[in-house]
Order: sequence, then C-alpha cells, then structure tokens
Amino acid sequence: MQGFDPVTRQFILNENTPFVITEAYSKIRTNLIASLGSDPYRSFVITSQCREEGKTTTAINVALMFSRLGRRVLLIDADLRRSGVHDMLRLKNHFGLSTILTGDSDVYRGICFDVRKNFHVMPAGPRAASPSDLLGSAAAERLIRLLYDYYDYIIIDTPPLCIANDSLLFGGFTGGTALVMRENKTTHSELSAALSTISLSKAKFFGVIKTYCHVKYDKSSDYRSSVDEEADVPDEPDIGKEFDEK
Repeated sequence: MQGFDPVTRQFILNENTPFVITEAYSKIRTNLIASLGSDPYRSFVITSQCREEGKTTTAINVALMFSRLGRRVLLIDADLRRSGVHDMLRLKNHFGLSTILTGDSDVYRGICFDVRKNFHVMPAGPRAASPSDLLGSAAAERLIRLLYDYYDYIIIDTPPLCIANDSLLFGGFTGGTALVMRENKTTHSELSAALSTISLSKAKFFGVIKTYCHVKYDKSSDYRSSVDEEADVPDEPDIGKEFDEK
C-alpha cells in the first residue's frame, strides 16, 4: 500500500485536535444533516475530482463527528482501486467491501467494529479485478440497504472522479454526494468537470467541502484557537455471523 506518514495521520480527529478544526467539522456535520433532511437514506458519498485533495481524511473525520452524536456510524471505503482508510486508521484489510461483494466473506467479517465509540469501518478489502462491476452490482445495492437496518448513518468514501465514476453507482440508494476540493490546488475547470459528472447521479448534490484552507483567526476571540498553517482545516461547506445488537 502507498502508506500514510504520521503527518497525515495527525489530521484524524482526536482529543488533542485544536478546537478550530473540530468546530469546522462540526459545522460540516450540521450542514450535512440539514441536507439529508427527512431522506430515508441516512447516507452520503464523499468524493473529489482529483487525488490528494483531502477526500479520505475528510470522510474519516466527518464519520467520527457523526459518531459523537451517540449514533451508530459506518464508514465504508469504496475506493477499490487505491484504498486508504484502513492504512490511515491502522486497520487490517484482509476482509472488507470487496470480499463481501465477491462472496469471499460475510458482512460481519468485513467490518471492523468499535474502531472508536459508535464508529465502525468497512475497509475496501483486497484489490478487485473489476471494481466498477462490483460496485454497480445488485449485491452492492442489497448490501447498503441491509446496512441501513444496523446503522444510523453510513458514509461512503469513493475514488476521485478523474479516476472513475464509481460514486455515481451509489446515487439510487444513498442520500446524496459531497465534493471535496483543495484550496489553491483544485482548478476551476476541475471543479466544473466534477459538478458536471455529479449531475449525472440520481442522488442530491450537497455541496463542496474545501480543505487545506489558510484562515486568519482572531486570537482575542474566546471561540477560536490557533492552528498550524499546514493543518488540513476544512472551510464551511457551500451547503458542504449476524450483526451485534443495534
């Protein structure tokens, strides 16, 4: 695997994360909940146009923020081409989405339970020969619909749109899609291409989550704290066996 160094891992929310970063993700969570509204599909896809825009970090942190509500949350790594969730969270990847869809493991075996409180993870699993065929299969839809019975929220991390349009395959049975873009990296043409692609999906478009923002803070404010300029700080989105007991 490509591996993630400690500098990347430090962006995962924890008890030492500066308040301003936690608060930014809290705002993203609030906006996503508002965007879901009364939609029966309490799930959404997170994607980006290009690589290295902070997509996987954002997916993990958003899922963690939802778990803090005391709700049961599942993060699915649906990037069967270049998976990264398991590496960032230091989880085993012998079983996961790919082995469930190919029938090489059951659902229970493909989930890492209680990675943190209320936070479960389904890694991508070993690389599959035909990722789009697997994700577009009837088995994939059945799996997501089954998981709705066990989880309050499901967050799905998918490949960048410049690599594949896999995120569109979930449009018919998820609540919507959020697009991650990186400040000073994502170009207007790339953003336009992403929006054009997402418009083909049956799901709602929730908005954009901007990462690697350099924001000036008022140090005199009681509601903000300083943060290293290199930190991955998202701006506010534009809208942005059998299972154990529920």
